[in-house]
Amino acid sequence: MKTPRTPICLPLVAVIGLLSACGPTPTTMKLEPLETKYLRTPGQTVKLAYEVFDAEGQPMSDPKLRWTSSAPDVAQVQEGLLTVRKSGKTTIGATGGKVRAALPLELTILNSLDVRAPGADFLEVGRVIKLRVVARNEQGSSLQDAIPTFRSSDETVARVEDGQLVAVRPGKATLSATLGHLSRHIAVQVVPADFARLGLNLTHHAFQRRGQSVQLQARAFNRSGVVLDTVPLEFFTSDPAVVSVSPEGRVTAVGAGRAVVSVVAGRRRTAAEFVVP
Repeated sequence: MKTPRTPICLPLVAVIGLLSACGPTPTTMKLEPLETKYLRTPGQTVKLAYEVFDAEGQPMSDPKLRWTSSAPDVAQVQEGLLTVRKSGKTTIGATGGKVRAALPLELTILNSLDVRAPGADFLEVGRVIKLRVVARNEQGSSLQDAIPTFRSSDETVARVEDGQLVAVRPGKATLSATLGHLSRHIAVQVVPADFARLGLNLTHHAFQRRGQSVQLQARAFNRSGVVLDTVPLEFFTSDPAVVSVSPEGRVTAVGAGRAVVSVVAGRRRTAAEFVVP
């Protein structure tokens, strides 16, 4: 009498499992550089861009990769998501099958940006001034290689060349400097190169009583004595308790005493004295 044999399914199940696990394997992998190395804050996450191809050159939609960071204190990575901890250098590695790709990174958490252009508010045509840039990371360290992107609102008035501001023609412009997520703006005023002197319609005036006012007229002249309308003028009083002065040069008696109203244009200055009884 023969004993019936029970079909053995386990090897078949194992084979099916083995076949299902054996899908396409990566043969080529590419990690894309970050759009910018400047980050906002510690803990910021950045999705890494990468491409993985199989042996037939077809892109793999959901490849199984193992991610590593050579400096986890600078940045950590998990499933292609980068988490920045602090400024520094690290190398991100991705491994799939026998293929490995590496992406060196220099990460900077940009904390501050200071841009200065000394004298930009009164710049004669043809003058060139060096722009001063100081950028710092979250640790307060100065970034020596930080070079902002400069843009002038009107390059026919002023433009930037090799980190220097160049005055082109009389007028006003706004200089913008951008580094990472930070931007700074500087007002630029360009005046004629032949600006020579200032003139006033009076140098001394005695008020009769408080509350009276008089117009102080100031003009800028070139070397030939021609009036320059494009030169900006600023008015200041030495004692606001005696006289006040408007941005247009209107002087008003406030209290008893003597005061001097100065008119300033760049490095040039002139003044008039006022007396209030």
